[in-house]
Amino acid sequence: VAGSATAPIPPAWSGAGCPFFFSSGTDYSAEDVVTVPGNAGSAPVLLVYQCKASPTDAFCSQGGFEPGTSIHWEQAWNFLGSCDGTLAPTSSPDFTSIADVGGCPALYSSGADYEEGDRVSKDGLVYQCKAHPQSGFCPVAAYEPGTSIGSGSQTVEYWKEAWSIVGHCSGTITPTSSPAFVSLTNMGGCPDEWVQQTYEEGDRVSANNLVYVCKAYPNSGHCGQAGYEPTSEPGPWSVAWTVAGHCSGSIGPTGAPSFDPVNSVGACPGEWVAGDHTSYEEGDMVSVSVSDTPIRKIAYRCNSWPLSGFCGQFAPNVHGGDQGWTLAGSCDGSIGPTSSPSFDALTVVGDGCPREWSATTTDYEAGDLVALEVSESPIRSIVYQCREWPNSGYCGQGSGFKPATQYGELAWTLKGSCTGTIAPTASPATYTGVCTFNQCVMVDSPQSCTAGSAGCSCSSGQTQTASCVRTIQVRTCTDQPVDTWSNSKSYATDDVVRRGTRRFKCREWPNFLWCSMAAYQPELVDGIWTNAWREDGECLP
Repeated sequence: VAGSATAPIPPAWSGAGCPFFFSSGTDYSAEDVVTVPGNAGSAPVLLVYQCKASPTDAFCSQGGFEPGTSIHWEQAWNFLGSCDGTLAPTSSPDFTSIADVGGCPALYSSGADYEEGDRVSKDGLVYQCKAHPQSGFCPVAAYEPGTSIGSGSQTVEYWKEAWSIVGHCSGTITPTSSPAFVSLTNMGGCPDEWVQQTYEEGDRVSANNLVYVCKAYPNSGHCGQAGYEPTSEPGPWSVAWTVAGHCSGSIGPTGAPSFDPVNSVGACPGEWVAGDHTSYEEGDMVSVSVSDTPIRKIAYRCNSWPLSGFCGQFAPNVHGGDQGWTLAGSCDGSIGPTSSPSFDALTVVGDGCPREWSATTTDYEAGDLVALEVSESPIRSIVYQCREWPNSGYCGQGSGFKPATQYGELAWTLKGSCTGTIAPTASPATYTGVCTFNQCVMVDSPQSCTAGSAGCSCSSGQTQTASCVRTIQVRTCTDQPVDTWSNSKSYATDDVVRRGTRRFKCREWPNFLWCSMAAYQPELVDGIWTNAWREDGECLP
């Protein structure tokens, strides 16, 4: 035909017919052969390529290495020749070369708690989460099976780092709203359903007849947060909760608790009255009537901030009330005065009261005690202690963080009651003792050497003199004062700091890298700081 371009068709490859067509996303290995449509001039032709041997076979499945069409294909594939045969339909993958695994597992869900061996399905293919450490990428959205980022030679398929194709599946995905319980433990009756409140490690809740257990710290911190409520569908809840088994039966009645006299709080506080988030504070008590004849009431105590904000919005005995209120016990029906706290239940702190809290004091530190007067006759006060860092930073920020107010919980902890004359505690006692540690460092030091020897300042042939020296490093140790931790210093292994009189020593590599980070500064209670520091005794008075 006039004007048409002609080119010889490449020699036929050694195999019979055409192998399967190349399919982006397939997990190819060394010596796999594929067919790619091409052209010999203007005439269409089918070309055969073979995946190279290890280690370059790792590129055969990656974007940017498609045989015959991408810039870098020759790094991954060998060209074998042309082949004959009719093009097979390619609108859906040809599954004859991969296993049929039967029904399709659940679809992939970004953020689900996938682990090694978990399977998901997408577009009729079944993917399996790889072993550790690659399994750590399985829940990440960028590693969703069968997806790619970019286009053409810049295409990147991260999912192949985390998932492997194990076969194809067919059929409608079976319902997953009600999981099969054959492999789950029967936990008997169902515990309470999840509500937004404070949960601790080991606490149990139920949802859709499944029982969930709150995970250990630090994951337990999410158990009561909105967005982490457990459901039967994959989601962020798996960060905080573990499925323990299944349950059945109605939740037992909780409207009228037992009136065991041992659990009585004595006289009843005032009846609950509807209000807003400022109506009640932490520790406030109310009562709810559950019986008119005889008169019987239940006492509840308002939870700590921020849950105290619910105390005025939900009555203790209605749905949602347990967000703000905790059952305290029964009471005898006669409403007692509640204008001042009952001091019977509070521990007496010391022989007298510490200094009164003051909004103008700005130098409160962790562990400082203050008193808040609640009765003039007789004089009675409540004792509060400034929390540990970082909360201690709020203690000196004025009336917004006054003890017993809405945000006071962030700064202060209730310690007990005190009576009598306030003992003078104008300012905390500053540590005045002598506390040191032996700090060893490597320093440069001159050493005599023979002219021409390694590192010597005198070259071979020069006259040997006293000035012929080399620099070596020697270990030098000196006593250094044990100071409090400071974010302006860089700490290394065996450095020592103190908090009050307690000493802490920086750990070995690689943990010492955390010693200079504020989040890991030593505290008086256990925390993540123990990853960076270990206790080192006490500073002497």
